[in-house]
Amino acid sequence: MSKTDQAAARLYYAVIGHGMTVLFIGLIAGIMLIFSLLDAVTLWPLPAWEVRIPGSSRGWQAAHVGGILNGVMIAAGALLMHKLDLQGSTARWVGWGLIITGWANTIFYWAGNFAQNRGLSVSTTPFGDGDLAGAIAFLGGGVGMFFTFVAIALLGRRAFELAGQSVKEGD
Repeated sequence: MSKTDQAAARLYYAVIGHGMTVLFIGLIAGIMLIFSLLDAVTLWPLPAWEVRIPGSSRGWQAAHVGGILNGVMIAAGALLMHKLDLQGSTARWVGWGLIITGWANTIFYWAGNFAQNRGLSVSTTPFGDGDLAGAIAFLGGGVGMFFTFVAIALLGRRAFELAGQSVKEGD
């Protein structure tokens, strides 16, 4: 295997690893959702500990579902990188773009759950006043959004390039 192929494989596996870590954190958010809904930490057969879980059930649901879907998207993106035979700077942009996407969205979901304004702005929104958690969520999500668009656009462009080559070869 050439050094280029080794580097590409290392990147694919790193993207999958980050995707599975983001997914795992989404699963943890699901446990927090259960505790939030029950207003208690319940681990049968132990007695329940009545505690107020910070955040909202809506926020934990978003962190749970969003984390799982982001993890799956990132892992699928890594498989597409391999299938589309991405190399060089395009592979790096897509791979690191997906990794940044996963972590930025994880920060958005978790910090937004603690923010008064749901992390939709650094300032006041109809949902509440701006605070530090809201600023962290908003800025993290905003950075991640840029990288998400770039990674997905590059994957799409490469797929259309290969589709065009297939048509030309079939003539």
